Formats: sequence, C-alpha cells, structure tokens
Amino acid sequence: MERIGHRIKKLRNSVKISQVELARRLSVTQSSISRYESCTGEPDAAFFTSLSKEFPELNVNWLLTGEGPMYQELVSYDLDLSDTLRLPVVAEIAGGEPLEVYDAEPLGWVEVPRSLLGYKPPYFVFRVRGESMEPLILEGDIVICSRCWEGVNLQGRIMAFRTCDGITLKKLVDDHQRRITWLMPLNNEFTPRPFVEDDADVEIIGILDIAIRSFNRRQ
Repeated sequence: MERIGHRIKKLRNSVKISQVELARRLSVTQSSISRYESCTGEPDAAFFTSLSKEFPELNVNWLLTGEGPMYQELVSYDLDLSDTLRLPVVAEIAGGEPLEVYDAEPLGWVEVPRSLLGYKPPYFVFRVRGESMEPLILEGDIVICSRCWEGVNLQGRIMAFRTCDGITLKKLVDDHQRRITWLMPLNNEFTPRPFVEDDADVEIIGILDIAIRSFNRRQ
C-alpha cells in the first residue's frame, strides 16, 4: 500500500533532486527525508507546509491522499471581469481553535469575478487564523464560503462551522465503522471534534468555495 512517504519520494524524483538537496531546501536533515521516504517516520505539519511552499504547483490532495495528479492542473477560465462581487471580510475564522466573530466593521473587502464562484450566494468571507488546516489552507488565506449547499454530498468537504466556542474551518468526515461524523483538521497536531447534525452547539454555516492566497507581499 502506497503511503505519504512513497509520494514524497515520487515528488523528489520528479524534480530530480537528491535527499540532501531536498533537506537543504526545507531546512531539515537528510536523515529526516530518508525516514519519511522509507515510512519509518511521520512528517509533521511544518514539513508539509514547507513542502507546499517550496513546490507551489504541488497538488496537496495527492500528497495527503494519493488522489488526483501529482501537480495541480491549470484550469482555463473565461472570466468576465466586468461582472464581479464586492464582498466584506466579516471576521477571522479559525484554522485552529474556534474564534469568536463579528466586529461592527469588516476586516476588509475582496472583489471576485462571479464566474470563479461555484456555489450560489449568499456568502461569508473570512480570513484564516491558525494552522489546523495546513498544508492545504494557510494562515492569512481569504476563504469564501457559500451558505447554499443544498443537494451537495458533504462527506469530505471543508466547511465553516459555528460552535459554542466560536467559528472554525474543518473537513467533515464520516467514520462509518464507529458511526461518528468528525470535524477533522488536516494538521494531525490538532484534535478532531465529533459532530452530531442536531447538536445545538455545532452548526454548519457555509461550504468552502474558493480560497485566495497572497504571495510576495512581505518586505
């Protein structure tokens, strides 16, 4: 059975670099790369984050699950830039422990072409704070979540939830064997939380539509 370590080796071989060179780029030891590739050690979230930053074209879903191509496929969009939505960034959403929300003033605004949005309005726009969804979603990313998910199979979808502690972004995962549904972080350093559909303390408030990430903005 192929494991994450095997896919790390495939990635390294695809770019034709040695374990020493990969270790240098990611600021880890060569012995760590060797352990990961031989599946005698498990990479931590910081390693995955560094890997996704070093190879921004990497399909993180392939790395974590083995599904899809190794590299992200470029999709051609016929964008009508004259037809856009200007949306307020209403609050920060936790990629970590839940955060309280809703200041009187928005944190900012984003303007996006309607053709980029796959789900229908209304929308919530949040700025991510925390590391629980790394390496797929990073702190500082802007996420647009639709409040319209009727007819969508939510298994494996990344959703926004309101809990008694605040709001959070997590993957909804069904554990059929245990008959439990979990709010699942992608970073294994964080703890999953059980979800019951009629639980008054946990409510789905949106389905992730698109994430926006800025590059090369820091001095």
